[in-house]
Amino acid sequence: RTVLTATRNFYGTLKVRHYYREKPGWEFNLLAHGGTSHGMQFTQPPKIDWATSYYSATSGVGRVLDLLPGPRRLGFVGLGAGTLAAYGRPGDVLRFYDINPAVEPIARKHFSYLARSPAEVHVVLGDARLVLEDELARQGSQKFTALVLDAFSSDAIPVHLLTREAMELYLAHLAEGGVIAVHISNRHLKLAPVVEGLARACKLESAVILDDPPDEDWWYYPTTWVLLTRNSA
Repeated sequence: RTVLTATRNFYGTLKVRHYYREKPGWEFNLLAHGGTSHGMQFTQPPKIDWATSYYSATSGVGRVLDLLPGPRRLGFVGLGAGTLAAYGRPGDVLRFYDINPAVEPIARKHFSYLARSPAEVHVVLGDARLVLEDELARQGSQKFTALVLDAFSSDAIPVHLLTREAMELYLAHLAEGGVIAVHISNRHLKLAPVVEGLARACKLESAVILDDPPDEDWWYYPTTWVLLTRNSA
């Protein structure tokens, strides 16, 4: 494996590693934040467009994004490698929020999910909660068809994104019948009770989606997602 880039700032260390150079057709880049993967992408077609790692079609977020009709406005808290842009369709608008200014240049230079998406893609820099509060005050609701919270896989999580006040903010930005998908896969913290408590406090329906892909599909990770919505159907 080869380190393509490494950077370090207040938010930690980011590295992009290139794997399988000796296996044509299977080469991929992987973004790591400390010891946690934040996305991977194969470098050659057709695999280059696969939504890999935490975002398989059978994961909680994959199920949601496959089911929701378009055109859609999709919000993503956490950019990583930009993998979820692979679910964008023509006519969709995707807004990624990320606090770390080092992430977007890496996602654009060493991964191509953002560039290859047929959707309209925006990346907004800043603390997602503060940015969403400002957007609500100045522009009104984003009316997201789905809002994906994907900032909790590391060992130091942004707790302020998992409070009742934060959930009420997310709901204010949600379209009628919309879904909030929370990625809670974490080796250190058990977050399901926290998110389910938020669901009860905000009178939301919730479902925990556990996905454990077969070993031969090693490019998909076992995941836990919680889906939240006022739309019980």
